[in-house]
Amino acid sequence: MKIAWVSADISPNVASFRYRALYPSFALADNGFQNAYFSVRDAKIEHLKEYDVVIFVKTVSHVLTAIMRELRERYARKVFLDLCDYVTHPRYGNSSGELRRVIILSQAPYIDAIVVPTEQLRKVLSASLSESIPIVVIPDQAESSTLIERTRVFSVKKIDAYSLAELRRLVRPRARLIALKSKIGRLQRQARGSFLALRMLVAELSRAPRSLPARFHQRLRNSWASSSRRVASLATASRNKMGDQARVSGLNGGKKLIWFGNAGSDSFQSGIQTLTLIASDLIRLAQTVDFELVVMSNRSDAYKTLIEPLPFRSRFELWSQEGCFEAVRASDAFLMPQIEDEFSECKSANRALLALSCGTPVIASRLMSLEPLKDCIVTDDWDGGFRRYLLDEAATKADLETARSIIEKEFSAEATGRKWLELMRLEKPRPAKSPRLAIFFHLLQDIHVLLPVVTALVADAGEGKGGNRHDVDVVLLKSVYLQQPDIVREIVNTGARLRLLTEDTDEDNLRALDVKSASVLIVGAETSLRPHRLVHAAVLKANEFGIPTISMQHGLEAPGLSYFDDRHTSDVKIASSSIFTYGDPARLPKEASSDLVQRCIPVGRFAPSTSRHLVTLKSSLEAINPRGLPVIAIFENLHWHRYEADGYRGHFSAHIERLVDTFKDVFFVIKPHPAGVWLQKNPRITTRANTLLLRRDDPEFAGVTAADLLSVSQAVITTPSTVAVDAAQLCRPVLVFANTLDLPLFEPLEIGRSYEDIEAFVTRALDGSATMDAVSRFKSSALAVGNVSSNIAREIDRLLEDRTPKPPQNKHFSE
Repeated sequence: MKIAWVSADISPNVASFRYRALYPSFALADNGFQNAYFSVRDAKIEHLKEYDVVIFVKTVSHVLTAIMRELRERYARKVFLDLCDYVTHPRYGNSSGELRRVIILSQAPYIDAIVVPTEQLRKVLSASLSESIPIVVIPDQAESSTLIERTRVFSVKKIDAYSLAELRRLVRPRARLIALKSKIGRLQRQARGSFLALRMLVAELSRAPRSLPARFHQRLRNSWASSSRRVASLATASRNKMGDQARVSGLNGGKKLIWFGNAGSDSFQSGIQTLTLIASDLIRLAQTVDFELVVMSNRSDAYKTLIEPLPFRSRFELWSQEGCFEAVRASDAFLMPQIEDEFSECKSANRALLALSCGTPVIASRLMSLEPLKDCIVTDDWDGGFRRYLLDEAATKADLETARSIIEKEFSAEATGRKWLELMRLEKPRPAKSPRLAIFFHLLQDIHVLLPVVTALVADAGEGKGGNRHDVDVVLLKSVYLQQPDIVREIVNTGARLRLLTEDTDEDNLRALDVKSASVLIVGAETSLRPHRLVHAAVLKANEFGIPTISMQHGLEAPGLSYFDDRHTSDVKIASSSIFTYGDPARLPKEASSDLVQRCIPVGRFAPSTSRHLVTLKSSLEAINPRGLPVIAIFENLHWHRYEADGYRGHFSAHIERLVDTFKDVFFVIKPHPAGVWLQKNPRITTRANTLLLRRDDPEFAGVTAADLLSVSQAVITTPSTVAVDAAQLCRPVLVFANTLDLPLFEPLEIGRSYEDIEAFVTRALDGSATMDAVSRFKSSALAVGNVSSNIAREIDRLLEDRTPKPPQNKHFSE
């Protein structure tokens, strides 16, 4: 059997690659398996398809989704994802844990199992991923000198002329550069700051509770920076006290303690920062025992700031694999403090195992993964651990003997190798391949159009016999979820699989979209206009593969479909093979070509639903409108260029200002269009006490939807906009201000052409005399009959049954 190991870095200097790929591969090689190693950039399907099993090590990326899918579905390969950290924790990696969770969920159908080193990590990932993927625990193998020797001769699969020797050549200058940067940083800090202040600062930090969050340590640090006099007096007192006490040396002179590991990050109190948790214990030890603390890591900055100033001997050494083993062997004890949080509790015991394998006893904080070693190490008792391992040779020898037996039984190459062999034999049931409905969110406005479609299709998917009738995959462009982060949670909550496009160019995003794997591609607004160029190109690509493509009518006045003017002419092309419209295509304007009309299928329109931001809006209105005045909503449209010729903007703005001044006992809430925001740029309207502008750049109101505002409003005034349809569907009186425009699509709704028309409408809305007859007739004429979800599901089933659709050719493409 051939196994491919894929990792972000295939250097043995990287712990995740070493423990989770290299050492397991050695054990499998001893059982007759062939192994090859690939960096992520070389993880191409043409390379990986030659292997029976592909294991992605600590590599969570949306770009791998298509590769995983092809490996599993086309080539029937086994795919495993190995994770050594709680990567879905919200604060992991610059707070991108939620993004990783979504990516893994989207890859779930193509992953046979996730492999983790600890039981605690298995538990938290199972909860985070809703148990959607089997998770197998295989502990890290205890590192030994034999393994280190073996890493020197292992061969790397050569891709683009890269070899292990070349990787090492690249790594060494980087290590030297890191050391040089650390030295420069140290000199700068010494020149700027007070050595004494740093010493006493860290001593004070060490007295803080061990579970104290890092941000509180930072607050202490800031307060100490301004307390130099107190620091100086405390330092003098400390030195006098230490001088009065007798110091006891070890049997063979000074003792040597060691801490080694990654320098840590700012996301959690980790790495060298954890030594501050036991700083007070070390200071007390220094008063009676002559020792030196060796800190071995990849960066010295945290050591220089936090540890070097403490009143005991210490030194920093740059980590290397061979150097670490030598230093640990020469030490009297390994220190492994750890803050108590849900991220740290998932950590592996590999550092403790390394120390014990070297014959060095371990003093550690309690950690779930250390439970098998509880009879041969000291946990959560630093003073007791120091006494046992620095002063009691017999106890030390007994614990190390016990450790050797435990390591051989549970953490040796043979023990962990058996678990990897079992994993290779794991068979995940392979359900029959279902049609894949790919739904592409390209613009922020797509959310209101496509999210109800996703919800309906996911519900419909589960109604088939013997499993899902189809899979629903949502593809979300990076710019959309950056503008409205809530959408990630909302899509995942529907039960659809979510994939994110995060490339920098349209070309790369189109490639990552992978339209050829879809059975049907569904999009929102799709035209040859510039804002839609990516989604238009995606539809054209799907058409080339003979894949049915569906675009949803994006608004009542949709350019290229139901709306044409001097800028949006009949030259605007829609390439989708089917266009799901609100109502009868016969209502489309005469500019719509016969080819376009033939592709239109009336399915209706989902009634707008409120969002979680409705609660915030109601709360804000209660505070801003304490008298409880009736609310009138005012909306604007996007395409303001159409209004220039007849002075529309000037008239509309003047009428709204006059209206607000006339109706003092009405509260007006103005919602600009999320892309146009013209009213947001006109501050005169919002200077009145009875107005509120829902600014798009105000976090309090950015997520408020049209449905949210309509639900708290008594009536609606809008420019020519789909909001008129929203209002009609939610049974609100609505006036569309036309000025001199001809608006046949909005008939028979009430049309306003003057201020008097607007004032009369508001008066009727307030006294209850506004008639809803026009609203009812508008809904009947503009929207198709029947249940929208059922109409859409029926048409998609028809497309899936016809496996040879006749899509339009690329004649619809417009440069």
